[in-house]
Amino acid sequence: MEEKENAPRGTIINDNSQSDFFLSRIDRSVADNLNDIRKSFGEDAGIVKDFIVFISKNLKKDLFGYTKFTLKDFCKESGRNRQDLARKHPYFLANPKAIIPEYFGHEFVSVFDYALFNMLQKNIIFAKSYVVNTRNEVIQLKNFPILKDIRLNLNRQSNTIKIYEIRISDEWLDGFISRYYTIETNGYPKIGKGRGGDGRKSLYLILQRTRHQLLSQRETTARFSVDYLADLAELVVEENRFRKKSLKRILDFFQEKGDFPFSYRFVKGDPSKAYQEEYWVELDFSSSVNIISLSEKRGDHLFYNSLIVELRNVFNSKHSKVAIKDETDVFQRWLTNADADTDTKIEILVSAYYKAYNQQITKIQAKKYIRDGFLSK
Repeated sequence: MEEKENAPRGTIINDNSQSDFFLSRIDRSVADNLNDIRKSFGEDAGIVKDFIVFISKNLKKDLFGYTKFTLKDFCKESGRNRQDLARKHPYFLANPKAIIPEYFGHEFVSVFDYALFNMLQKNIIFAKSYVVNTRNEVIQLKNFPILKDIRLNLNRQSNTIKIYEIRISDEWLDGFISRYYTIETNGYPKIGKGRGGDGRKSLYLILQRTRHQLLSQRETTARFSVDYLADLAELVVEENRFRKKSLKRILDFFQEKGDFPFSYRFVKGDPSKAYQEEYWVELDFSSSVNIISLSEKRGDHLFYNSLIVELRNVFNSKHSKVAIKDETDVFQRWLTNADADTDTKIEILVSAYYKAYNQQITKIQAKKYIRDGFLSK
């Protein structure tokens, strides 16, 4: 009997195509240390943060093709302006004699390219060691490497960048599988447009992280000081009394433009307690509890974990001794090459899907996923 392409109703393959939200993942060590991105990358910190969110979303949508993207793709998911990213980086404007880095024959001189190059050269340095418990072991992280490699597919006629191809760090890929918070990313580019966007995005990520933490503990409310949230949002006000008003404006903006279901209220601190802040913000995420697309499907964690582990096992057994000139991660190259061992990948995907969701998908559906990801491009 001929296999049909339509996936079983409710399966993960079609789950997000009709949703108002898209639930992505972000490494906990990054989300818990956003200020360290600012310290490590300075004026490029906003682009670095956007890039981590962008690629993390690509991983969730298209595990077999997440490494390739265009500047247009990045701008769509980050809310940034393409022209702004294509300009010469301020560092080279201020230092006209500075040596422009070259990598595989391309000069990394634009705002986006130089930020990308810095992600290859630098790590996020944590102000203090970050300890996480994962896979029944304690991991102590002192820094977070981002990229292993960058490749560019150039248009030879115009010499403009056509397609970026990257290799992410082992730590990043491992974090996606086992050390993450779930965050809603469809609202991310909306709240980042305009002046102060980088700060609003940091606050947005912290609110998303808080939602994940609370709902995983079956709780819905949390309190933060106004000063703490204002610092995350990079609010600069002349007088302290205006900080609360500015923060309120951002939270209202999140509710209006970010399609972010939460409520909040300001609460006065207890003056009888030592070092008590004058005002706190109480965040309430009870409106998110019954929204299906704001929680990962039961089985998602098992699905991705089983899929990656088995793919690695097969790759190691068949190709561990393969060396490719100038290739920094042969596994990622193999993983995202839809024509490499396709039948084997299909079998692994079908098996992992059944193990996670107790549902059978056809080989045609699995092949479509490998070619196109969860959502059609």
